[in-house]
Amino acid sequence: MNKSDLVKQILSKNNKYKVSEIENIVDIFFREIENALKQKKRIEIRGFGSFFIKEREKRIGINPQNGKNIEIEKKVHPKFKMGKILFKKLNPK
Repeated sequence: MNKSDLVKQILSKNNKYKVSEIENIVDIFFREIENALKQKKRIEIRGFGSFFIKEREKRIGINPQNGKNIEIEKKVHPKFKMGKILFKKLNPK
């Protein structure tokens, strides 16, 4: 499902809003998650999951093409951890 599919799905369940209004709300939602992650904040949506940042420190790696050591810069990786309620819904007994 991509963003336009999500907008259509929301519209099919609630036709009180225009497509442009729903697109705007979805854009704001994702932008706020992005902004919080940029500030290294954790976003917790109860019952769904958490978005957070994991930092990987600068390290030495090996170039597989020539076997030489290379310096790998510090990087930030966004992560998602599924909540218990969502996990149970996706994995019913």
